Amino acid sequence: MESALTLRKTAPPELSDESLAIHHVSVLEVEIVQGAMSTMRRAMKEVAAQTGVKYDDVMHGLSGHMYWVESTGTLLCVIPLPENDLYLEIPEDFWRIRELSQATH
Repeated sequence: MESALTLRKTAPPELSDESLAIHHVSVLEVEIVQGAMSTMRRAMKEVAAQTGVKYDDVMHGLSGHMYWVESTGTLLCVIPLPENDLYLEIPEDFWRIRELSQATH
């Protein structure tokens, strides 16, 4: 699981490739598998420690900047930071779009 997530200091080429279908997704629409979520939390704690930004602020900023790269299935998360943004890539096997409940009350 450790190698499944990629943290970049530069924007992945997918963000500037206009030929690719990239969809903004809400944190409420996304479900990340447990192992990937644990790895993600550890990585964001390390980002917070290295940048001086509070962990909660890192996680909050991350939640509003998620993009599904349709051609690769990757979930791309932009982590806005004061100096330079970071980019977290989550492969398609480690996340999915949540199924909306069809329950009636």
